Amino acid sequence: MPKTITENNLLNHYVQDTHILNSHNRLIAEEITRELKTKIVGSNVITLERTTSTMDTAKKLAHTSFKNGTVIFAEEQTKGRGRSDHSWSCPKYKGLLFTLLLKHNMQPDHLCLLTGTMAVSITETIRETLHLPAEIKWPNDILIGGKKVGGVLVAFEKNLKKQSIFLIGIGINVNFTEEDLPGQTRLPATSLAIERKEPINRNFLAKALLQDIDKWYSILKNDHYRYITDRWREFCVTIGEKLTIIDCGKEYTGKVIDISNNGGLMMMLKNGEIKIFSGEHASIKY
Repeated sequence: MPKTITENNLLNHYVQDTHILNSHNRLIAEEITRELKTKIVGSNVITLERTTSTMDTAKKLAHTSFKNGTVIFAEEQTKGRGRSDHSWSCPKYKGLLFTLLLKHNMQPDHLCLLTGTMAVSITETIRETLHLPAEIKWPNDILIGGKKVGGVLVAFEKNLKKQSIFLIGIGINVNFTEEDLPGQTRLPATSLAIERKEPINRNFLAKALLQDIDKWYSILKNDHYRYITDRWREFCVTIGEKLTIIDCGKEYTGKVIDISNNGGLMMMLKNGEIKIFSGEHASIKY
């Protein structure tokens, strides 16, 4: 049964259900999982009031006998972070902040493809559920109208049995107002509510998102990488841009021409050379 719990008793196998505050502003595990149509993702849904970050909590859980597909949501993070350790702030009860734990035998050097799978899932959910023109800025940013609305962070752990555990952290600005948006950031920010001009039901959105993630993860598990990269290309605003990539401390400038079949960014450099950059090591210079 899904549980709404505190972080202190998260790892207690015999934890009991606590009082669930019946408010539409709160994420409620039972509402998210009710009639949830997934095979793996959301097999167990945990909601926390407060934690340092759902990624930190997931790393602890990864070394227990957790159920594959477990999702940890938090209403508030005190030390939320994104890619390259950038901070990620979110007002309480106004975002979707969660980490998904997956037991998967994909090689760590394919993390970029897993990142792309998640980015495609989020983008598709926003487009089909909220009818907003979400796009992907390689490798992990979700944009609407050039403004960032969400992002993906993928990490890799080995548990005590040497099993590969992938931790997928996702953050989405849902019901932010203009006043809630962060100040100076590398990308201007927005929220789904701002773009829709109305508040969003977060439990409904969480359910739709978990179902899309499950669908695309199934495609990834069955090695149908081409379906993922084709969809990624369709949503990606980075293709065609002239930009500078930082890879292992070195800068490369050129024009982005494609996304490779394993999720790398293909760029034609000034000298005509075509180079592929991996999202695990490379980042766009702003």
